[in-house]
Amino acid sequence: MTFAAFDELVRASTREYLHELKALVRQPSVSAQSVGIEETAQLVVDRARRAGVDATVERVRGGPPTIIGEAGSGRRTLLVYDHFDVQPPEPLDEWETPPFEPVERDGHLFGRGVSDNKGNLMARLQAIEAYRATVGELGVRVRVLYEGEEEIGSAHLAEFVRLHADRLRADGCIWEAGYKDAAGRPTISLGLKGICYVDLRVRGSAKDAHSSIGTIVPNAAWRLTWALASLKDERDRITVDGLMDHVRPPSAADLALLEALPYDEDEVKRIHGISAFVRGLSGTELKRKHFFEPTCTICGLTSGYQGEGSKTVLPAVASAKVDFRLVPDLTPELV
Repeated sequence: MTFAAFDELVRASTREYLHELKALVRQPSVSAQSVGIEETAQLVVDRARRAGVDATVERVRGGPPTIIGEAGSGRRTLLVYDHFDVQPPEPLDEWETPPFEPVERDGHLFGRGVSDNKGNLMARLQAIEAYRATVGELGVRVRVLYEGEEEIGSAHLAEFVRLHADRLRADGCIWEAGYKDAAGRPTISLGLKGICYVDLRVRGSAKDAHSSIGTIVPNAAWRLTWALASLKDERDRITVDGLMDHVRPPSAADLALLEALPYDEDEVKRIHGISAFVRGLSGTELKRKHFFEPTCTICGLTSGYQGEGSKTVLPAVASAKVDFRLVPDLTPELV
């Protein structure tokens, strides 16, 4: 079997492939805001069918559209998972170009969802199409699953999989994305952390008040601040009661792999614009913390007046969004 014709078709179709990806990125699909999910699902199912995938849009009660399909035949079955929803693009003023108007710059394509996850989704469909056009029918059965609420926790995915288990059964699965490290080396992930996302909301009074009565009226912002401060100590250690006691320590085999894993600390610091890691971590301890310990991250804070100038207000309400990335033996219930 030769892939020369396949490679040539891919090279000749590069601009067309980019054009297709740009069209998909131009369609907003922000699940957290219920924006564009239906429209994007239709774009994806149409493209899957053009690639030769027998795809349909299905849903469970109360859930968003989910695409399921199949192409090829063979003794073995490969499941390909991707999602077509994206993260909210805000804050918009930090974008150099509008998030849903993809642009090419310095050899890269910029736009919300290019890498997470529309680029991978499109590349895999284009690969199926190019293979069938040059090599022939797929030698394995390829099943696809594309969902529209990954960015908000995939609340309906478990029920969907249960209802469609026969159409999703496979010998192996390619999940969402392939990654490269900071030096451009392809990586194979042996596992992923789970997530528990928490919305915290505090109300101190019926309505906002003047800040001059802050000695006698509860301040929601302070109460939320104290609550958040109880989640971690000044050494950046998670202090939720008993949570860290459940963390499974890495095995000897895990530590051996970790020791051998290349990790370009300087490049990672450059990418994130930092001069040092938390608590000056480096070497194997840095990698151990990164791969084998949970996180507790404040993702957003809202309270009081945040416009231009000043406003002497005592806020009635404060809210925060916090996520915990979970390692083996941790569950959302423990959090």
